[in-house]
Amino acid sequence: MSGELSSALLIVVLVVTLANLLVGVLMWQRHDELAHRVTKIEAAQQHALSARETREIHERLASIEGQMITTTQLMRTIQEYLLEQDP
Repeated sequence: MSGELSSALLIVVLVVTLANLLVGVLMWQRHDELAHRVTKIEAAQQHALSARETREIHERLASIEGQMITTTQLMRTIQEYLLEQDP
């Protein structure tokens, strides 16, 4: 009887050990996946523009657009002047 009890106990210990090993492997795999996802998110956040940076870009583009309009008007005025001066 004691031999059967020790055999059953040994089987229970082996099953629990295998279960712990399986859980450990699954937890390690999950940790690895999460670490990879966090790395991807951090990389994406580093490349993303903040609201302030986006606003500054829009302001700069608006400024450049205004400069281009002014330059275009100046060039037309010069062109008209030169055409009037052409004999």
